[in-house]
Amino acid sequence: MATFFAVAMATTLLAAFFQSQIRRPLTAEARATELATATATPAPGAPLTLDTFRNIVKSKNAGVVNITTSQKPKAQGGRGSRQMPFPFFQDDDPLGPGQQNQRAGGSGFVIDADGTILTNRHVVDEADQISVTLLSGKRYDAKVLGKDSRTDVAVIKIEPKEPLTVLELGDSEAAEVGEWVMAIGSPFGFGNSLSVGVVSGKGRNLTLGQQGTGVDMIQTDAAINPGNSGGPLMNTRGQVIGINTLIITQGLAQNAGVGFSVPINVAKPIIPQLKEKGKVTRGWLGVQIQSASEDLALTFKRDSAQGVLVTDVTKDSPAEKSGLQLEDYIFEVDGRLIKDNSALTSYISGLSPNTTVTLKLIRAGVEKTVRITLGTFPDVTPASSTVDKDEEDHISDEKAASHLGLDLQTLSPSLRERIDLPESVRGVVVRSVEAGGAAELAGLARGDVIIMVAGEEVSSVKEFNAIIKKLAPAKVARLRVRRADSVIVVALRLDR
Repeated sequence: MATFFAVAMATTLLAAFFQSQIRRPLTAEARATELATATATPAPGAPLTLDTFRNIVKSKNAGVVNITTSQKPKAQGGRGSRQMPFPFFQDDDPLGPGQQNQRAGGSGFVIDADGTILTNRHVVDEADQISVTLLSGKRYDAKVLGKDSRTDVAVIKIEPKEPLTVLELGDSEAAEVGEWVMAIGSPFGFGNSLSVGVVSGKGRNLTLGQQGTGVDMIQTDAAINPGNSGGPLMNTRGQVIGINTLIITQGLAQNAGVGFSVPINVAKPIIPQLKEKGKVTRGWLGVQIQSASEDLALTFKRDSAQGVLVTDVTKDSPAEKSGLQLEDYIFEVDGRLIKDNSALTSYISGLSPNTTVTLKLIRAGVEKTVRITLGTFPDVTPASSTVDKDEEDHISDEKAASHLGLDLQTLSPSLRERIDLPESVRGVVVRSVEAGGAAELAGLARGDVIIMVAGEEVSSVKEFNAIIKKLAPAKVARLRVRRADSVIVVALRLDR
């Protein structure tokens, strides 16, 4: 009898459970309540639920668009003329062989009900025709209002004949590593596809366009594939915090779990300029800089690695006219401490030309204040040169101290001609770097030309060794190095 009642009770409970899972038809009032719940923006700090991403898709998906571009074939053929932000970024393959128009795809999202759409510059760059397809399937022709190579941001416009879903722009600065995010776009042409992941990192400084400039990107493991470019990276409140821009693929044309998005806070201030003028006008110092390492800071008697070092000054630039010099150690701008080169670059580029800034720096051990009136950031085409690593110069030369892990030779006329250096350049050439040695740890590489040590010019290996010997008690030497067409500064430890 006891067994009978136990079985009956279990059956009753199971029946009640399954009955509870059967969804009864909703009344009109209940359906309206559910829709309002799905489309409402969650309050700040609201807990993540199983419905969070589903509700965001219901309310925001229509604001994400598929972008298709068409480009007439160029004389050289292929797609070599399309400038990608990185060689490892893979865009959609062209649709059609031979002399057919080259087609590519990407994504974007609506930021204004009038049909204004935000996307990546490289999605629409050099396109002869741009088409935008909405979630409804309606297709519109689009025109480019403006684009910016430094940030890889573009604004395009359609003339909609229907109401549009406008996505809210959030605060990328408030995004935290580890928080959930979602990417919506058109990977491999599959429109309005959703992927979910987390913010893997912030402040990944990557150069997207002009030489010497970079963007502090958001890194995410939400799947980003070819065609996702220009689509939104959204937080769990349904706000856009980034523009999905590029991926690292390790040679594969697909997601490897390392994607990058332009922070929306980078795009927001330049959108008005792109809409009104078609381009962005930025303040310009006219210097090349690099972040200071702890060892470099030590050479300036600084106890932290915050600050930047001037590695080059452009001729006739605001910096040169104001007296800024090579190896000036800048640690403050307008009362703000400078963390690294991206912090200074972002601050200066956010200012208008003719703005006057105040820099605090250290020069030859003395703290100075320099005021500079900014110019206008010019268009810059990155240049590069290579060193022929198979050729050797058979000039007998004194070698650098072996404990530094360096093999040097004096820059001879024949070697200078071979690596195409100006006659004014003097220094010593790095022939090889020992693995694990002090030179490799400092970042030196074969083909580098060391032109100064601790502010002193060097024109031979003998002079290099003499200065290094003199600096031995300091345990670190600051080297100015010419690498290709750029100049960098490295700190070489002498006690390793």
